Amino acid sequence: IHHTLGRMLTLAQATPLCFVAVTGPDAGEAMSVLWRKGYDRVEAARRGTCRAADEQSDVLLVVGCSTLADARAAAASTMTMLRPGGVLVIDAGAFLEQEPRRALCEDLRTLGLDVEAQAYLSAEVLATRPFSKRAAA
Repeated sequence: IHHTLGRMLTLAQATPLCFVAVTGPDAGEAMSVLWRKGYDRVEAARRGTCRAADEQSDVLLVVGCSTLADARAAAASTMTMLRPGGVLVIDAGAFLEQEPRRALCEDLRTLGLDVEAQAYLSAEVLATRPFSKRAAA
């Protein structure tokens, strides 16, 4: 998980100053690695709750999902924890074919996240929570 987590952090452009939420089957191990790397602002992401508690994380990492359905469900249930402009990175290394990664990218777009057109080519998929399109009051 060290190498995968390193690639995910690099892709997210995360630093130890970031608030990082982690979810997925390997979340516990990933959190331990992050703490050892000096990331003090790490929390387990189970599911989004309310606006007061949500929108706090700069980075949301989904690690260890072995199926497309699991990755999709993990992203859908926790993405509200991301602040506007925050990034979601999914470890898609278990999906050896491009088609499941393409489907995952489409699902993330359906959830309202911004995903680069070529994101499915990587073993880690990056998506960004867009800023609100409403004008400031």
